[in-house]
Amino acid sequence: MRSGIRTVLIATAAALAVVAVFVLATLPPATVRLAVSLPPHVLAGGYHVHSNRSDGTGTIEEIARAAARAGLQFVILTDHGDGTRPPLAPAWIDGVLVVDAVELSTAAGHLVALGLSAPAPYPLAGESRDVIEDVHRLGGLAVIAHPDSSAPGLRWRGNNAPVDGFEWLNADSEWRDERPMRLIGTALRSFVRPSEAVVALFSRPERTLQRWDRPGQRPRFGLAALDAHARIPGWDDGDDAAGEEAGTTVLARPSYEQMFRAVAQVVVLDAPPTGDGPADAARLLGAIRAGRTYSVTRGLAWPAELTFVAVAGESVVAMGGQVPAGDPVTYRASVSGVDDVELRLLRNAEPIGHGRGAVAVDQPGDGADRAAYRVEAYLPGREFPWIVSNPIYAGFAATPLPPVAEGPTEAGERLSLMEGVEWRVERDPSSAGRIDREGGDLGLVFQLGPGVPSGQFVALVAPVDESAGYRHVEFVGRASRPMRISVQVRLPGRQGGQRWGRSVYLDPTPRLVRLPLEDLRPIGPATSQRPIVARIQSVLFVIDTLNARPGADGTVTLTDVALGLGDVGGGG
Repeated sequence: MRSGIRTVLIATAAALAVVAVFVLATLPPATVRLAVSLPPHVLAGGYHVHSNRSDGTGTIEEIARAAARAGLQFVILTDHGDGTRPPLAPAWIDGVLVVDAVELSTAAGHLVALGLSAPAPYPLAGESRDVIEDVHRLGGLAVIAHPDSSAPGLRWRGNNAPVDGFEWLNADSEWRDERPMRLIGTALRSFVRPSEAVVALFSRPERTLQRWDRPGQRPRFGLAALDAHARIPGWDDGDDAAGEEAGTTVLARPSYEQMFRAVAQVVVLDAPPTGDGPADAARLLGAIRAGRTYSVTRGLAWPAELTFVAVAGESVVAMGGQVPAGDPVTYRASVSGVDDVELRLLRNAEPIGHGRGAVAVDQPGDGADRAAYRVEAYLPGREFPWIVSNPIYAGFAATPLPPVAEGPTEAGERLSLMEGVEWRVERDPSSAGRIDREGGDLGLVFQLGPGVPSGQFVALVAPVDESAGYRHVEFVGRASRPMRISVQVRLPGRQGGQRWGRSVYLDPTPRLVRLPLEDLRPIGPATSQRPIVARIQSVLFVIDTLNARPGADGTVTLTDVALGLGDVGGGG
């Protein structure tokens, strides 16, 4: 008996020794400590952090203390939600500026909404363009989260979205495509060099950087996202961790402090912070919006001070700025504290120059051609960038956000739905609705059923002559309070026909809205058909739990509802 126990102990000790030798032999290099001090107006922080308000494990205070231990000056929280939770007022906690943001779920993927100063009046969800419009209306910035995650439920599926920012790196996405054995080895090495082990999983995200660098896009700032939760989730959590609460947690690692020591976002303010939370947060977000920020892979080397400017005549343009059109430009970049770093200057993702410790490239005036110039810094023997700058732009005129497809009525024939039409109310059994007509107004008084979201809806519906072809829906609408309603058309067909729709924003101020059918999206089963000009069975104005809470009530008032006529033979 004793001999057997001794044999087991010897075998166990031998196995542990083999594991220890393997871990020590495969340790990633330790973080290089540089003799550099960032100026007082340059702040380092962690962006995209989840607390125990959603699927993270730490309290806000614990996260702030972890950031302080890691030598950071700010943290941007991004707990999952729908925008209706009142954001916490920015505050300095243990010497760290804590800024509250929210990660939203849209039909195209996740968006981080930065800078919302007040809760949304209704849940922000649905088509990405509508959510982005709402974020902008509420004074916030929209950032695409983990755009190329290997988890299908987390990957961004939208095109040409008018967003403000882009996560060029998402640390949580970097481990999802790794083989189990490599992850096990990383977990073992993380007990010795945790932050370095996290960084060792990183590979240059070519597709994501190409998305960001694509010529012709409106300027967008780039951020390195931690997506820190301080938890290894259970296998039953699935791909999409968008819920308000965390699933099972196998291990509370990597910790917040370890993630803060792996990746940092550095922001250049116009002056040192004052200690006033709201004022300093506004300046921080303003600098991020302006592109005065760069990303650092801290697990490679730290601190990192990057200078990147464009000199055009008498003008010196800082990172995030735009050079004057037509003038010759010299782009200059340098890094303090290390001589053997390789700096690469890229124009629209294509390398145009490089140097050790510094780089300078002369460029002729770009004229009307749009170009984005960016710098990446690489340490010797490393294939993943140590520093990634935000661009300096050339040839980009002021580009206001594109308007939503609503506007003046087109000239041409139209079918009014205000007279001689039997409007009716459709609803689920738990909800209530009635029609209130007064003068030329058509009102829908509604109350959604209470409880949890379970398909509650109320709809104002008008039947339509199916023999004609229609191009667009137009109306003047207002609502008793800010809300989103879904304007839908039901096409003839089996099982009630295919429905297409578009969400529109209404508030107490009357708005003229025109929605071309080709701008609508299928509701229900996906289809490649597009109703550019189509026969319509009915028109619906729908309030449901996509953009309203169960139990919500109010009134939607419509006037001059009409359909634009067209030749049904010219469209699908």
